[in-house]
This record gives sequence, structure tokens and C-alpha cells, in this order.
Amino acid sequence: MLDSANDQQFIATCNREGIGVDFAAAAVANGTMVFLRSNDSRVQDGYVPILVGAGTRRKVTALIGLGPRETNRAAIVDSMAVITAAGPDAVIDLTTNPEGIALRRELKEVVGVPLGCCLTYDLFAQPRRRLGRAEFLERFELGLDSGVDFVLIHAGINPELARLSEQSNRIMPTTSRGGGLIARYMRLHNTESPLHEYFDGILEICRRRGVVLDLGDIFRPGATADAGDDLKWREIELLAVLRRQALDAGVQVLCEAGGHIPLHRIAELIPAYKEALGGAPLWLAGPMVVDNAVTLDSIVNTIGVATAGAHGGDMFASITQVEHYLMPTGVDTAEAIRNVKVAITALELGRGNADEAARQRAISVARRANDWEVQATHAMYPGLASNAFIAAGLKPGAPCTICGSLCPHLTAKKDREEAPVPAAETVSLPLTISDR
Repeated sequence: MLDSANDQQFIATCNREGIGVDFAAAAVANGTMVFLRSNDSRVQDGYVPILVGAGTRRKVTALIGLGPRETNRAAIVDSMAVITAAGPDAVIDLTTNPEGIALRRELKEVVGVPLGCCLTYDLFAQPRRRLGRAEFLERFELGLDSGVDFVLIHAGINPELARLSEQSNRIMPTTSRGGGLIARYMRLHNTESPLHEYFDGILEICRRRGVVLDLGDIFRPGATADAGDDLKWREIELLAVLRRQALDAGVQVLCEAGGHIPLHRIAELIPAYKEALGGAPLWLAGPMVVDNAVTLDSIVNTIGVATAGAHGGDMFASITQVEHYLMPTGVDTAEAIRNVKVAITALELGRGNADEAARQRAISVARRANDWEVQATHAMYPGLASNAFIAAGLKPGAPCTICGSLCPHLTAKKDREEAPVPAAETVSLPLTISDR
């Protein structure tokens, strides 16, 4: 269990968040917050744990992994330099073939933030093979041997929910790969999901390793027309029961939701889901607020993050512009992370984060003075801003190319002007990975 008073990593994480150690420890204990750091990560050099949940800054998780026929692990590892430069708070490997176990070992060497995995694809790749308890739990623990900090299991399905999904009026019964694999396994063997059958063993492994359990959803809507239906509510009720069992066993729990939810229903559904799940930290794929923005889905996701983040969402996925039709590249994922971080920054400003407000003011003062160098230091991504200003040929004190000599910063006068101040003298915000 967490010894918050003597855990220097926990204390440092609370300080970065600007929250009290006792408050955070109590929230972790009652399940409204999770501390992502496995026992293996506790001794990893340069590791930066995070808190997710009540009263914390919203987080973004980079989705990475190999597709069903991809085996080039080096391509994923090499892409991490681009992805981590965008500053994800966590990374999750969603590899859908047996290369995932080896890939996660390699990722652990280069990822200094919480690393998650989904073991559904490792465990159910051979559906006709019936898994006994000992073999299932042995393979489950093998999947955690790389030192991951959280593990996603597709827990939101049982035979009854699988039957209801087949009979539903939904456009898409499910969009979950893992859910489909488990439904097929249950159907072939006429049995309960092993994730439920051996849940006590899963909890014992997670507790012993200090791994946070991520209760993955199966019936997140794949179309805005399917949002908020009875099938999703039944899944929420199932996940709530499993969450309570996990907390009673001393295991921290994340709960998943999201999917396609129209903008006007986010304020209704996300708080309701969170309440039904006992205030559990929610991490969301989306919400995707429209269905038809093909090639623009990263923007759709960003709108959903900005809205759901104000209504109970705690951590969000890096949905890229190629969502729904193509495996993303590292560049795609980095762009998606940056987009989500724009929404997170807006949320921080909206919830009254004084440091964030000071940073926004500082860049505005520098912008008034046409001080491009200082503007770059206060930008969300200083390197990107500096490179853009240089490429545009902007000179200190000179206007941008939009207004030129008509620049209102030159033509409008003010009796008292604030002098631009370098970032180090104004605010001290949590650094991104690229800043470190």
C-alpha cells in the first residue's frame, strides 16, 4: 500500500500537481484518484509517475503498437523520440500480436512515463484453446514482466451482455477488438470470460506488482447515434461491481468510457457514468463528437477532450487524423498529443490554474512587444514556436508579416507597458518531456 508520508516520488508528484499530499493519499485510498507507478518503475532512473483523477491536471496517453501483421518492433521504438517530444503523460502499447511482450520490454528502456499494455490480444489470440486458471494467470503475469504500470483488460462483457449486443438496435454492436475476441472465446467454449472467472487471481497479481487495473469498456458507442443506450449502461453497472472488488483487494482502478458521443450529450453522460462508477478516474477514447470528419478526427477528439475534461474526464487518448482507417505513424501520434494538450491547457486555464494564467499573460505581453524570442519561451512547445518564427524571418521588435507597418502593436499607444519577462522569471510549470 502507498506510504504517502515517506514516498518521495509521490510527494514530488503532488507538488507538480499543486495538491496536498494528504488530499491525494485519501483520494487514492477511496478510488477517486490513481497513482501510476508500478513496483518496477519505483526504481527506474528518470521515471516520472503521474496522478490521475479528482483535482488533478487532465492527462493525455499516447496510443502505440503494432498491427496484426506487423513485427518491426524497432520501428515503434524509433518512433518514440518523436512521440515523447510531444509530451504525453503516459503511453499504452496496444499491439495486436505476440510481439507485444518483447516490444514492451524495449519500450520500458526509452519511456520515462507510465507505460500501459492491453493483454487481451496476448491471451485470446488462439480462441479455440481453452485456458485453465493456472495457464491463464501465468500468461497474464508474463505480460506484465516488462514493468508496466497499468494494464487494460476488456472487462465490460459477459455472456449476457454479448447476447444483448447481438440483439441490440445499435448501428455498431461494438467497436472493441478485445471485446470481439472475448465474445468469440465465450461463444466457442460456452463459458464465462476468463477475465471474470479468474478475476481474483488478476487482482492478486496487480496488487503484488503495484500495477493499476484499467477496466476497459467494450460497448463505447462507435456512432453518435448509439451514445447513451441501455447496453452501455449495463456495462457501466458491471464495471462498477468489478471496480469495487478491486478496491477491496487493494488494487487501484482506472475505468474507461468515451467513444462517439455528440457534443450536447457529453455534459449529461460523462458525469453520470463517473457517478455510477463511484467517482473512479475516467480515461476516455474521445469523445468523438461527430462521425464524418474523416482525415480530421484528431480535431474531433480535441473538441471532445475540451468538453469532457470539464465534465469529469481525467485522461484522454491520442486519437489521430487517420483514426478509423489506418495505423498511425509516430508523427500522427505526436500531432494528436499536441492537439489534446491544447485542450488540456484550456481546461487548466478554465479551472483557475494561476500558473497557467500567468503563462498566458506572459506570452501576450511579449506578443504586444513583438518580442519573438520571449514569446517562444512561453509557448506550449518552445522549439516549434522558435523554429516557426525563424522560418518566417521575424526580427526582434518588428511586426509579423500579417500587418507589417499597420501592426496595432506599433500604432496603438499605451501610457504604461509591461515589459516581457523570460519564462524562468514568471511561472514554474510542470515540464514536458521535450523540455527535460
